[in-house]
Amino acid sequence: MITKADVQSIRFFTGCQAGLDDKTVVVDIALQGVYAAPDPVAERWRTQTERLCPAEPLWGLNANAWPSAFLKASEAAPDSNSDFASWLVALTVALQRWARDPVWRGRVLSFRGGVLRLALPYQRESVFKGALQQALRHLMVWAAHPVTSPEHAKLESQLAAWLATVQGSGTAPNTLRFYAAARQREMPAEVILGVLRMGQGCKTELLESSFTGRTSNIGTRLAHNKSLTNQLLRSAGIAVPPFATVATFEQALAVVKQLGWPVVVKPCNQEQGLGVRPFIRDEKTLKAAFEVASTYSPGVVIVEQHVHGDDHRMLVVGGRVSMVTKRLPGSVLGDGTSTVRALLARLNAEPLRGSDKRSLMMRIDLDEPALACLAEQGLTPDSVPDAARRVLLRRTANVGTGGTVQDVTNAVHPDNRLLAERAARTIGLDIAGVDFLCPDIARSWREVGGAICEVNAQPGFRVHWLGDPTRDVNGEVIDWLFQGKSARIPTAAITGTNGKSTTAQMLHHIWMHTGKTSGVSTSQGVWVGHDLVTDANLSGCPGGRMVLNDPAVEAAVFEMPRKGLIVFGHPCDRYDVAALLNVQNDHIGVDGIASLQEMAELKAQVLQRASIAVVINADDPLCLAMRHRAGTPRHILVAREGDNPAVLLHLTSDGEAVFIQRHQSSPWVVLAKGGVHTPLMPLYDIPATMHGLLRFNESNALFAMALAWAQGVEPAVIRAAMGSFANTPEQNPAQSRCPDESDDSRMRQNGGLEKSLCGCQAGRSACLAGRPMDSTALVRHAQT
Repeated sequence: MITKADVQSIRFFTGCQAGLDDKTVVVDIALQGVYAAPDPVAERWRTQTERLCPAEPLWGLNANAWPSAFLKASEAAPDSNSDFASWLVALTVALQRWARDPVWRGRVLSFRGGVLRLALPYQRESVFKGALQQALRHLMVWAAHPVTSPEHAKLESQLAAWLATVQGSGTAPNTLRFYAAARQREMPAEVILGVLRMGQGCKTELLESSFTGRTSNIGTRLAHNKSLTNQLLRSAGIAVPPFATVATFEQALAVVKQLGWPVVVKPCNQEQGLGVRPFIRDEKTLKAAFEVASTYSPGVVIVEQHVHGDDHRMLVVGGRVSMVTKRLPGSVLGDGTSTVRALLARLNAEPLRGSDKRSLMMRIDLDEPALACLAEQGLTPDSVPDAARRVLLRRTANVGTGGTVQDVTNAVHPDNRLLAERAARTIGLDIAGVDFLCPDIARSWREVGGAICEVNAQPGFRVHWLGDPTRDVNGEVIDWLFQGKSARIPTAAITGTNGKSTTAQMLHHIWMHTGKTSGVSTSQGVWVGHDLVTDANLSGCPGGRMVLNDPAVEAAVFEMPRKGLIVFGHPCDRYDVAALLNVQNDHIGVDGIASLQEMAELKAQVLQRASIAVVINADDPLCLAMRHRAGTPRHILVAREGDNPAVLLHLTSDGEAVFIQRHQSSPWVVLAKGGVHTPLMPLYDIPATMHGLLRFNESNALFAMALAWAQGVEPAVIRAAMGSFANTPEQNPAQSRCPDESDDSRMRQNGGLEKSLCGCQAGRSACLAGRPMDSTALVRHAQT
């Protein structure tokens, strides 16, 4: 077995890296020993994972889902340490989820020379480090010691203490469940400051627990004020209990004389049953209840007539009832031999019951409310209830105070359903938790009586998770938000040694010609539409994230440089299309890249994340060699000439290519698929080529047009856009001037010659000292 594990290095990335879809951390761990007996130890691990946090089971998982549910496909060849590595990834991810961090899946990268390399998701760096250490300790103790050993008890204590320190600043359980539902739907999703962002650009939807980006602020304020809610509902003809708002006990007593006993007293501004006292039948209890409610909302206490019936939570989403759950107060069931104290101990031993307020179910203590409930029933903690007698320990039916639930969605009478839907609509909430009291949910409230006692904004879903664990209610809300539409916008990533910025600006220009608002990030800056957001070099992940997070953006183009890939990673989990322009001898020997082959492998990461098509330079052997790394079988080859051998071979198998070919006595850009060649436009009709003088811009134009073609942009739009793209500061900052302060890498072109960005070969010092030039001056200068 593994006898020792030392963490050698931890590298955090702000973007996606190493094949993951989240913020990534890459970890190297030196192992000693060999894990050579997988079956019995793995079964022990599988059993132990079920014991870790029983009150907070991870949604959709059971023991058989370990460890595969936490893993992406591995690059490492299976060996005697594979199971240990897989379990280490799974447990590290799971512990972060228990710490309430939104993370998804990790993977095993390699095991060489005794060093295990893992790629793992993270949200908080400190939480990740703690989860990794906890996972290592647990796996090694579980493998070496029986369950009854003191080492296991010590581990449980350490884990509980660690979780207690990190969970409080974690993400709310409802938001976590929404995150998981989005990821299961392969949507881009991340949590920032407690808010879940799903989708990209103009397709983005926001959730904070069950608040959406569309939730009415006025509706939320109304729902938080129970008095206003009741007045609005009553004015709309919706059944609510007779009520009054009071400031003093004397006023409360006067209201009771009008309404009659029993009554309910509640604060005006609280939720989850805080300060609520139902079924009050005497003046003494009324005074005590009024004093409690006054501590929550001084001077504004509600006294309402008690409505007899069961307590139901009706979840209304988008104007329609989605789920209905009957809530039952915390209680124990007598067996004729056990005391209330013993029955309660048995109840609290249920795995789902915990003491944390975010546990799926809550423990019930023999506290003052419990003792008061027992006294009302003529019992004490040491009483022995008769068999089948239900003994109440709580007055309210909230799950947060120890209650239980029963799903009754399919039993709801249409009249009761309509009442809840009208209530949510009247208050103005897109998602609402409507509390409905009635004796029989299957019969109309008009027949058996009933009333709505509360309408809650941002309702918790815990009651519905318990009522029907098989339903993905959070996922259903997400499906309603997106209405069957994709959460993604068109995305393109462009990498290579030279030409990235210009190609990106060209593609951006094409997308703008489609009528969509495009966003582009390059080494020259970030643009949303025609607006320059910043002229800082945010190419790669930083600028890409800025573009994707802008709600105006309908298509996104990213320049992906070497440095950005190494330092930050990728701005998103995948791209629609990706291009590899060229691989040249820049920056070899920097940042651990020792050869052109290693540089090509680094750039190929971009191709690996393409989902629709890759566009590859067929004139560059290193680029062609990276085709096997593409994440999609659709490859579009770009070449100067149509007789390129790789292009000819590719076209024989119905492949696609873009190249230059003579047509009507002049060079044209041609789109080819198999044996069908479609002339797109004369090359010299592209102003950026300066009538053939800027040969490198011909190559950039070919790539931009190939990418647009791959993304389904109409050829007529591509032709019109490229016919208006020129080397101006507005359209192409990278090449609107000869270089003076730009680095040498911006001057190195496809042929490896040192020449200025205007196309002349005089070199940096002789090229007009970097002065901006209009097109006439540029032609004249390039001809000298």
